[in-house]
Amino acid sequence: MATATKKVRAVRPVTRGARDLSQSAPLEFLVHQDNAGAYYWEIAGEHGESFAQSGSFASQEDAERAARCVYDGAGSARFEPHVAEERQSVAA
Repeated sequence: MATATKKVRAVRPVTRGARDLSQSAPLEFLVHQDNAGAYYWEIAGEHGESFAQSGSFASQEDAERAARCVYDGAGSARFEPHVAEERQSVAA
């Protein structure tokens, strides 16, 4: 069963450097709260399409902090247009 969400607020529109905007649409990070009280960040397009959504967070501040971390780190991420090999998890 799907859980309805409400938009809390946009964290920050995503605009980076000199890009060819004719081939990429503006994106923004949004924070949502579901009916159970959990918060999520989402990367959304200008026409409402969802490109990514986080796991749940206990507070709006935690979701915003995580969204900021992803936003800040995205510029240094490598883009490898192929399927990545399976990663192994390390037991804690």
